[in-house]
Amino acid sequence: MRQKIILASKSFRRKQLLKQMGLRFEIRESKYEEDMRARSNPYELAKFLALKKAEEVANYYRDAIIIGADSFIIYKNKFIGKPKNRKEAKKILQEFSGKEHKAISGFAIINTKNKIIINDFGEAKVKFRNLNNGEIEDYLDTGEFSDKAGGYGLQDKAAVLIKSVNGDFYSIIGLPISKIYCALKDMGINALKF
Repeated sequence: MRQKIILASKSFRRKQLLKQMGLRFEIRESKYEEDMRARSNPYELAKFLALKKAEEVANYYRDAIIIGADSFIIYKNKFIGKPKNRKEAKKILQEFSGKEHKAISGFAIINTKNKIIINDFGEAKVKFRNLNNGEIEDYLDTGEFSDKAGGYGLQDKAAVLIKSVNGDFYSIIGLPISKIYCALKDMGINALKF
Protein backbone atom coordinates (compact mmCIF):
# COMPACT_ATOMS: atom_id res chain seq x y z
CA MET A 1 0.00 0.00 0.00
CA ARG A 2 1.28 3.44 -0.96
CA GLN A 3 2.21 5.83 1.85
CA LYS A 4 0.12 8.94 2.27
CA ILE A 5 1.81 12.20 1.40
CA ILE A 6 0.92 15.09 3.68
CA LEU A 7 1.65 18.73 2.88
CA ALA A 8 2.22 20.56 6.17
CA SER A 9 1.04 23.88 4.75
CA LYS A 10 -2.18 25.61 3.76
CA SER A 11 -0.36 27.55 1.03
CA PHE A 12 -2.37 27.56 -2.19
CA ARG A 13 0.84 27.89 -4.23
CA ARG A 14 2.54 24.92 -2.60
CA LYS A 15 -0.59 22.86 -3.13
CA GLN A 16 -0.57 23.82 -6.82
CA LEU A 17 3.12 22.96 -7.19
CA LEU A 18 2.69 19.48 -5.70
CA LYS A 19 -0.28 18.90 -8.00
CA GLN A 20 1.87 20.07 -10.91
CA MET A 21 4.35 17.34 -9.98
CA GLY A 22 1.55 14.77 -10.22
CA LEU A 23 1.35 13.90 -6.52
CA ARG A 24 -1.81 12.97 -4.66
CA PHE A 25 -1.67 14.28 -1.13
CA GLU A 26 -3.58 15.55 1.87
CA ILE A 27 -3.11 18.82 3.71
CA ARG A 28 -2.60 19.27 7.43
CA GLU A 29 -1.45 22.75 8.35
CA SER A 30 1.43 22.86 10.79
CA LYS A 31 0.78 24.65 14.09
CA TYR A 32 4.49 25.38 14.57
CA GLU A 33 5.02 29.03 15.52
CA GLU A 34 7.77 30.50 13.34
CA ASP A 35 10.68 32.21 15.03
CA MET A 36 12.68 34.18 12.45
CA ARG A 37 15.47 34.56 15.02
CA ALA A 38 16.00 30.80 15.43
CA ARG A 39 19.02 30.86 13.10
CA SER A 40 21.11 33.77 11.85
CA ASN A 41 22.12 32.11 8.57
CA PRO A 42 19.21 32.49 6.10
CA TYR A 43 19.74 29.08 4.49
CA GLU A 44 19.87 27.33 7.85
CA LEU A 45 16.79 29.28 8.97
CA ALA A 46 14.78 28.23 5.90
CA LYS A 47 15.71 24.59 6.49
CA PHE A 48 15.08 24.81 10.25
CA LEU A 49 11.60 26.36 9.91
CA ALA A 50 10.60 23.86 7.22
CA LEU A 51 11.80 20.99 9.40
CA LYS A 52 9.96 22.22 12.49
CA LYS A 53 6.72 22.55 10.50
CA ALA A 54 7.11 19.03 9.12
CA GLU A 55 8.01 17.59 12.54
CA GLU A 56 4.89 19.09 14.15
CA VAL A 57 2.65 17.42 11.55
CA ALA A 58 4.66 14.17 11.61
CA ASN A 59 3.54 13.66 15.22
CA TYR A 60 0.09 12.70 13.89
CA TYR A 61 1.21 9.98 11.44
CA ARG A 62 2.96 6.62 11.83
CA ASP A 63 3.32 5.77 8.15
CA ALA A 64 3.34 8.85 5.92
CA ILE A 65 5.57 11.21 4.00
CA ILE A 66 5.36 14.74 5.42
CA ILE A 67 6.45 17.77 3.38
CA GLY A 68 7.11 21.03 5.22
CA ALA A 69 8.33 24.28 3.70
CA ASP A 70 9.14 27.87 4.50
CA SER A 71 9.94 30.78 2.19
CA PHE A 72 11.23 34.27 2.65
CA ILE A 73 13.20 37.00 0.99
CA ILE A 74 16.70 38.21 1.82
CA TYR A 75 17.43 41.84 1.05
CA LYS A 76 20.43 43.75 2.40
CA ASN A 77 21.09 40.87 4.84
CA LYS A 78 17.59 41.15 6.34
CA PHE A 79 14.80 38.59 6.35
CA ILE A 80 11.63 39.83 4.69
CA GLY A 81 8.45 37.83 5.19
CA LYS A 82 4.84 38.69 4.43
CA PRO A 83 3.95 42.37 4.83
CA LYS A 84 1.59 43.18 7.70
CA ASN A 85 -0.36 45.70 5.63
CA ARG A 86 -0.44 47.71 2.41
CA LYS A 87 1.83 50.42 3.79
CA GLU A 88 4.55 47.90 4.63
CA ALA A 89 4.12 46.19 1.22
CA LYS A 90 4.56 49.56 -0.52
CA LYS A 91 7.76 50.25 1.40
CA ILE A 92 9.15 46.82 0.48
CA LEU A 93 8.34 47.22 -3.22
CA GLN A 94 9.88 50.71 -3.27
CA GLU A 95 13.05 49.20 -1.77
CA PHE A 96 13.10 46.42 -4.38
CA SER A 97 12.69 48.83 -7.31
CA GLY A 98 15.70 48.48 -9.65
CA LYS A 99 17.47 46.15 -7.23
CA GLU A 100 18.13 42.46 -6.69
CA HIS A 101 17.14 40.26 -3.76
CA LYS A 102 17.17 36.54 -2.98
CA ALA A 103 14.16 34.28 -2.56
CA ILE A 104 14.80 31.19 -0.44
CA SER A 105 12.53 28.20 0.10
CA GLY A 106 13.53 25.60 2.65
CA PHE A 107 11.89 22.19 2.67
CA ALA A 108 11.84 19.11 4.84
CA ILE A 109 10.54 15.68 3.91
CA ILE A 110 10.00 13.19 6.73
CA ASN A 111 9.18 9.52 6.24
CA THR A 112 7.46 8.77 9.56
CA LYS A 113 7.71 4.99 9.04
CA ASN A 114 11.48 4.67 8.70
CA LYS A 115 12.41 8.08 10.19
CA ILE A 116 14.33 9.23 7.08
CA ILE A 117 14.56 13.02 6.87
CA ILE A 118 15.69 15.12 3.92
CA ASN A 119 16.15 18.81 4.68
CA ASP A 120 17.37 21.28 2.04
CA PHE A 121 16.58 24.57 0.29
CA GLY A 122 16.34 26.20 -3.10
CA GLU A 123 17.06 29.80 -4.02
CA ALA A 124 16.86 32.36 -6.78
CA LYS A 125 17.90 35.94 -7.35
CA VAL A 126 15.13 38.28 -8.46
CA LYS A 127 15.76 41.70 -9.98
CA PHE A 128 12.95 44.23 -10.22
CA ARG A 129 12.61 46.82 -12.96
CA ASN A 130 12.75 50.46 -11.91
CA LEU A 131 9.21 51.00 -10.67
CA ASN A 132 7.32 54.26 -10.34
CA ASN A 133 4.85 54.92 -7.54
CA GLY A 134 1.90 54.55 -9.91
CA GLU A 135 2.94 51.01 -10.86
CA ILE A 136 3.44 50.09 -7.22
CA GLU A 137 0.02 51.48 -6.27
CA ASP A 138 -1.61 49.67 -9.19
CA TYR A 139 -0.04 46.41 -8.08
CA LEU A 140 -1.06 46.96 -4.47
CA ASP A 141 -4.63 47.55 -5.66
CA THR A 142 -4.69 43.92 -6.87
CA GLY A 143 -4.40 42.74 -3.24
CA GLU A 144 -1.94 40.02 -4.24
CA PHE A 145 0.70 41.32 -1.84
CA SER A 146 -1.12 40.33 1.33
CA ASP A 147 -0.04 36.71 1.76
CA LYS A 148 3.29 36.63 -0.03
CA ALA A 149 6.85 36.91 1.20
CA GLY A 150 8.28 40.20 -0.02
CA GLY A 151 4.80 41.48 -0.87
CA TYR A 152 4.64 40.10 -4.42
CA GLY A 153 3.62 37.00 -6.33
CA LEU A 154 5.93 36.35 -9.27
CA GLN A 155 3.53 33.79 -10.70
CA ASP A 156 0.73 36.38 -10.74
CA LYS A 157 0.49 40.02 -11.78
CA ALA A 158 3.84 40.94 -10.21
CA ALA A 159 5.50 39.14 -13.14
CA VAL A 160 5.37 42.47 -15.01
CA LEU A 161 7.46 44.12 -12.29
CA ILE A 162 10.38 41.71 -12.68
CA LYS A 163 13.40 42.35 -14.89
CA SER A 164 15.17 39.02 -14.39
CA VAL A 165 15.31 35.79 -12.41
CA ASN A 166 18.45 33.72 -11.88
CA GLY A 167 18.20 30.37 -10.10
CA ASP A 168 15.39 28.06 -9.05
CA PHE A 169 12.21 29.78 -10.26
CA TYR A 170 9.96 27.56 -8.15
CA SER A 171 11.77 28.55 -4.95
CA ILE A 172 10.36 32.03 -5.48
CA ILE A 173 6.86 30.57 -5.56
CA GLY A 174 7.40 28.42 -2.46
CA LEU A 175 8.78 24.96 -3.26
CA PRO A 176 11.94 23.94 -5.12
CA ILE A 177 10.05 21.17 -6.92
CA SER A 178 13.01 19.65 -8.76
CA LYS A 179 14.83 19.11 -5.46
CA ILE A 180 11.65 17.78 -3.86
CA TYR A 181 11.15 15.38 -6.77
CA CYS A 182 14.70 14.06 -6.32
CA ALA A 183 14.30 13.78 -2.53
CA LEU A 184 11.04 11.84 -2.92
CA LYS A 185 12.70 9.60 -5.50
CA ASP A 186 15.45 8.88 -2.96
CA MET A 187 12.63 7.75 -0.63
CA GLY A 188 11.22 5.43 -3.29
CA ILE A 189 8.46 7.73 -4.60
CA ASN A 190 8.53 8.62 -8.27
CA ALA A 191 6.17 11.57 -8.78
CA LEU A 192 6.15 10.94 -12.53
CA LYS A 193 4.60 7.50 -11.88
CA PHE A 194 2.45 8.40 -8.88
